Amino acid sequence: MISASSIAQVVEKFIAGSDLFLVDVTVSPFNEVEVVADKPAGLTVEDCAGISRAVEAAFDRDKEDYALTVGSPGLGEPLKALPQYQKALGKEVEILLKSGVKLTATLTGATSEKIAVEYAKMEAVAGKKRKQRVTYAQELEYGEVKWVKQVVGRNF
Repeated sequence: MISASSIAQVVEKFIAGSDLFLVDVTVSPFNEVEVVADKPAGLTVEDCAGISRAVEAAFDRDKEDYALTVGSPGLGEPLKALPQYQKALGKEVEILLKSGVKLTATLTGATSEKIAVEYAKMEAVAGKKRKQRVTYAQELEYGEVKWVKQVVGRNF
């Protein structure tokens, strides 16, 4: 059975020096291999074909008996790789914290340790009769976050 890490090594070697980045590799118990990659301008059919050829050159399909799918991350899927977060900077995201709190915010920063977001809430402000829009900036470590998804349909 092929391991996800061996597939990832082949893909990483193939994409080295390009603007492509690996998001995820999964291998099912039935040897169904799924490679998810992306790039800042969006993945092309040619990119997928190149990755597919690299994997097929490294692993004998007859010997390993695997099925291979190469594609881009789906819209509305959780972000998994730092380059995905960086690609989503300035866009609206939905965040579910491990505490159960759900936020809709603008992604303003992303490092290997944490993300930065800005969001607004309507709150009572002293001296005002009506609630006012108050903007908050917050940094969240990845350990606090269950998932982050780009909001689909509002960022185009």
